[in-house]
Amino acid sequence: MIAKRVSSFFWHEHVLVVSRAAVVVFCLISSVRGFSASITSSYSKNPSPNIVAVTHAAGRMGKTLALQIREDAQLNGVPLDDLPQIRAIVRSEAEALSVKCDLGGIRLVEGEVVPIPLDWLETIVVEDVSCEEGKKTLQEAFDGAVAAILCDASHNEMVWQEQQKEEDDGDDAVRVNENASEMCSISVPAAESKDLSKRLLAEIESASSSTSLRHVVMRSSMGLSMDISSEAAQAMGGKAALEGPRRAEEALRSTTLDYTILRLGVLTDDAGMVPLIFGTDDSILEKRMDSSNTRRPPILSRSDAARVSTFLLREASSFKGLTIDCSWHPKYGRSSVGSEEAINAAGRQDLKQSIINEFKLQAT
Repeated sequence: MIAKRVSSFFWHEHVLVVSRAAVVVFCLISSVRGFSASITSSYSKNPSPNIVAVTHAAGRMGKTLALQIREDAQLNGVPLDDLPQIRAIVRSEAEALSVKCDLGGIRLVEGEVVPIPLDWLETIVVEDVSCEEGKKTLQEAFDGAVAAILCDASHNEMVWQEQQKEEDDGDDAVRVNENASEMCSISVPAAESKDLSKRLLAEIESASSSTSLRHVVMRSSMGLSMDISSEAAQAMGGKAALEGPRRAEEALRSTTLDYTILRLGVLTDDAGMVPLIFGTDDSILEKRMDSSNTRRPPILSRSDAARVSTFLLREASSFKGLTIDCSWHPKYGRSSVGSEEAINAAGRQDLKQSIINEFKLQAT
C-alpha cells in the first residue's frame, strides 16, 4: 500500500501555514503509477552529494518544490542517504531565514526564534546578479548541482474578487471573465517582473557554465506563441509579463544545457492534486480564450506547478528539449480543489503517458 502524505500550503502575507488535510494527498503518486519500473532519473542514481538547485526558492512555489523533490525521491524508493540535497538560491538573508523557518520549523532559544536546521537544505544568498561578486556567487551556486529548477519567470497571479484590495499597489491588471460568477483579475507586478527577468537571464548564463548540471527545468509562461497584441497574450499579462520569459527561453535554447521548459497558465494559491492537461504552442490558452463559457486563461495552483516540475526533473531524459504547456484540466476548477473526485483522478493520472500522447512521443 502506498503511503499517503498530506502537506498542503496556503499563504497570507508571505507566511507559510501548514493546513489541515488538503491536497498533496498521494503527492506525486500520479507520476509513479504505470511506469515506475522504467524510471530514468536525474537524481536517484547519482553519487552523493546529490544536489538540486532551486532558484526563487523563497517564493510560494519554490518552498513547495523543495519539499516535493525530496518526497518524490522517497516515493520512488531512493535510499535515505541518496535523497536529493536542496540548494535554495534566494535574494536576501531575510529570504534565506524564511526558507529555513518554513521548511525546518522554529524553536525558541533564550527568547529568540531560531530555525531548526535541516541537513538536506542549503541556502545561498545572491542579492545583486549584476555585480561581479553576485555573478561569482551565482556560478558557485550551480557548481556541483546535478539538476536545477529555475523559477524566476514573472509569475502572473489570478486574484479572485474576494482577495482584491481597494488600494492600488501599482500592479498592472487585466480584467477577465466579467460576466462570470467568479470574478477575477490577473495581477502582474511590473517592477518585480523586471527584476525577476534580469535574475533569470543571469541564472541561465551561470548555469550554462556549470560542468555538473545534467538537466534544467525552467518555469515559463503561456502566451509566448501568440501575437503580443492578441487577446490571449493580453490575458496573460501582455508585454510586461511576457517579455522576460520570452528572452529567457531564447537564452536557454542557445546554451548547451539539457532542458525542459514548462509554460504555465495563471498561478493561484489553491491547493494541488487536481488533474492536469498538457499542450503545445499555446493550444490550451487559445482554446480557453475561445470558449464562450470562460474566456479567461488556464489556471494552475503553485502546488501542482511544483508537482509537475518535480516530475519533469525526474523524467528528464524523456522530455529533453521540449516546451510543454500545462494547466488544470478544464473539467476541474477552484470548487474541485480538495474534493475526493479531483484527488482520486489526479492520483490515477499517468503524467508521463499524458505528455507522450500530446507530443506523440515514443515511450521510454
